[in-house]
Order: sequence, then structure tokens, then C-alpha cells
Amino acid sequence: MIPHFDYYVPKTLEEGCDFLWKEGGNAKIIAGGTDLVVGLRDGNLKPRYLVDITRIPELRHIEERNGFFSIGASVTHSQIVSSPFIQKSARILSHAACQIGSPQIRNLGTLGGNIVNASPAADTIPPLIVLDAVARVLSKEGERKIPLVELFQSPYQTTLKPCEMLAEVCFRKLPSDMRWAFVRLARRGAMAIARMSVAVLLRKVKSRIKDIRICVGAVTPIPQRMSEAEALLKDGAPDEALLKMASLKISEAMIRQSGIRPSTSYKRPVVEALFIRAARIALEDA
Repeated sequence: MIPHFDYYVPKTLEEGCDFLWKEGGNAKIIAGGTDLVVGLRDGNLKPRYLVDITRIPELRHIEERNGFFSIGASVTHSQIVSSPFIQKSARILSHAACQIGSPQIRNLGTLGGNIVNASPAADTIPPLIVLDAVARVLSKEGERKIPLVELFQSPYQTTLKPCEMLAEVCFRKLPSDMRWAFVRLARRGAMAIARMSVAVLLRKVKSRIKDIRICVGAVTPIPQRMSEAEALLKDGAPDEALLKMASLKISEAMIRQSGIRPSTSYKRPVVEALFIRAARIALEDA
């Protein structure tokens, strides 16, 4: 049974920040509610207030300005999928968003909610990490901009203060020769949470990789770039032997972060294979 709460609907960012400043410890922000309502129903969340941010127009934009994309926290996954800006210059994000849940979930769920829920299996987070996305966070104290990768503290926990709200994420428009891949593995082909996912961006010049970014989802407590694998691949000729070596770096990083678990014997070879599949897709496109 969902516990009792009061519902507050700010119309401006200032109103929202003022309310969170006074009641932040007792309040939860709601937009789509696809994760929050589950927590309320299960009794894991018992806020005194729900703060509905969907009436704040500054949180509902998708814009391209001076070579940067800006996406408001209340933008839905369906809007990301259908955005001509995103489809043209950041397709890795729209491709990930189109695999979230069902059409009904994509119509309700928001990018900001997917981020601040901080699920290790969130589909939009690995693409945003390889896009070098930056989070713009607001409160009555002002604003701060932080790399998105630094927003995550532990599974389902962020570094946001109770008085803060995520307003938007920004990232630089990709060069035209940057290639991408996002692959995920789930129990079913649709409407299933990812068991693991891999996002890859790379730029290949002649026969060598000049830039590569890798992020793996759902296999580490918090999302992170696979820096050792990236360093191994950069400036290298990406043959099968090099990709295999890089995949081993990724599984080693997974084990360092998550430890040895009963599922490790399954996850280790699968995450290696999933990375190699993603890398081949990006390389073939290049």
C-alpha cells in the first residue's frame, strides 16, 4: 500500500529549489515515476512530500547550442528516441533509450529519473558516460556542473544533496567520423532489465584507433569508463588478438570492482564477448 504524502507542483525552478531547500530531507522528486512509484508501493520509500517537476518548462528541452547538446531532466525516453538532433549526432543515446521497458514506460520515464535512480543496469547511463556528459545540478545555493560519472556514489545512491535537483545533462556534439555501438543482454528481447550492457565510441584513422571510450553497465556497482582497455586499444590496430586482450582488461576491472561472486563464472566470459561484439559493430561501421 502506498503511504500517505503531500503533493507539490512547482511551476518554476526557483519554486522547486526553494521547496527542496526547506523540505529536501522529507521530499522526493517525481517526473515519470516509473521507478519511484515502485519504491512507494513496496514500502521502501516513505517521503512526506512528492515534488512534481513536470510543469517546469526549463526541464523539458532538447537543444543544440554552440556544438553542445543539452537535455532537460524531464525529457522522456520517447522524446529522446524521436529527437532529430539526437538521432543525427548522438544516436548511441537514442538507440539505448528505445530499448528501455515498453512504449508506455518510455512515454512516462525521463532521462533525469533514469540517472538519479542510479541503477547499475540503467540503459541510458553507459552511453552518456562515453559521451562525456556533464550534469547541471541546481539548488538554492546556486548551480554546479559535474561530470556525470562522478554523480554516482553506490548502487541506487547519488552524490546529490537532498536540497538539489538534476536540471539537465550536456555533452559535446560528436565528430562526424566517430562511430558507436550499444549492446545489451537481458532475459528477454524486450521489456527486461539489462543483465549487462556495453557502450563504445571510437574513431578510426586508416587502420588504427585514435579515440575510444568504453563503459560497461550492470556489472559494476557504479558506472565507469574502462580506462585500461581504452589505453590498450588507443593507437592500436584492432585485430582479434587486441580486442581479446582488451576484453580481458574489462572483465578484470569488473572483478576488481564487484569481487568474486557466484555469477562471476558466467559474467566474465559473457561481458568479454559482449564487448567484442560491440567493438566489431563500431569498427565495421567505421
